[in-house]
Amino acid sequence: MGIRLSNLIERWFPKHEPELRVGMLGLDNAGKTTILYQLKIERNVEPLPTVGFNVENVRCGKMLLNIWDVSGDRPRTRTLWQHYNQNTRAIIFVIDATDVRRLTRAMDELRWLCCRPELTGAVYLLFANKQDLPGALSAEQLVTLLQLRRLAQPWAIQECCAINGVGLADGLQQLEEMLGSARGRRISGTFSNKLF
Repeated sequence: MGIRLSNLIERWFPKHEPELRVGMLGLDNAGKTTILYQLKIERNVEPLPTVGFNVENVRCGKMLLNIWDVSGDRPRTRTLWQHYNQNTRAIIFVIDATDVRRLTRAMDELRWLCCRPELTGAVYLLFANKQDLPGALSAEQLVTLLQLRRLAQPWAIQECCAINGVGLADGLQQLEEMLGSARGRRISGTFSNKLF
């Protein structure tokens, strides 16, 4: 039986999937880099504080995400976020669910991002990280405290633990669904059930 030319071409030159640019942002120590490498290599790595940014490609269903993990260690550094967000289709915003003291600052940063003209049309996935620690706020509590229902942009929130990866796949599934929706269609915010 002969091999079709189209099959040979596909095998030798697989179709190049477009990369979707995703910004991974949040305050310092929220767990952004740990989440990035848990998604990339499916294991916990001992991260150092990010200076500048880390960039990795991560498969999300049929999509290939080009994730930019940008440092959030100082307010001055966070003002540079806008330069990393050009052509960004989604924001993964990581929240330390145990850091109640800085929750207001995280909310301010998230609202600032939502107002950025370069992020018009972006969808937002919030990871409520560190659910394995005592006193971690649930997704439901964060929806209320961060006033997420007021956001005009499509959003979802997912409880997770970056160290063991619990909840990360569910979050990416929600991100895939939001990205796959028709452009310009408003999506209601969603949040996960309690994982821990």
